[in-house]
Amino acid sequence: MKKYEIIDHTADIGIRAYGKDLKELFLNAAYAMFEIMLEAIKKKSIFQKREHKKFILNKEGNNLEEVLVVWLSELLYLFSTEGLIMEKADIQKLDGSSIQAEVTGRMFSPDFYRIKTEIKAVTYHELEVKKAEHGYEVQVIFDV
Repeated sequence: MKKYEIIDHTADIGIRAYGKDLKELFLNAAYAMFEIMLEAIKKKSIFQKREHKKFILNKEGNNLEEVLVVWLSELLYLFSTEGLIMEKADIQKLDGSSIQAEVTGRMFSPDFYRIKTEIKAVTYHELEVKKAEHGYEVQVIFDV
């Protein structure tokens, strides 16, 4: 099963992410978001700074869509403010009202990455987490 695909959307950009379970779906959506934003221009180096961030999001929400927007928005915020590029995450808790995850990644450096697309926000436009034949899928539109 493919992890995600990037889709065209009028004046914006979107993804369709897939996962065998909800945790994999959320991770694949995050990986797709970073692929939209960044392009590696040089191989990673052992000298490149790595960061380990643990954050807990407790979002009171009515559904998984709200939790997904909070998840992606927090990753976007960590990238924008601290330069953290998620490489992996351990999602410890995920339900219809909250997510708890430990995120590990590298710090942005113009020596290693080029910004392809600046994402301003994660939107709720056409957002729906759906049960699919082989797990779950979601479409997310980003404001660029």
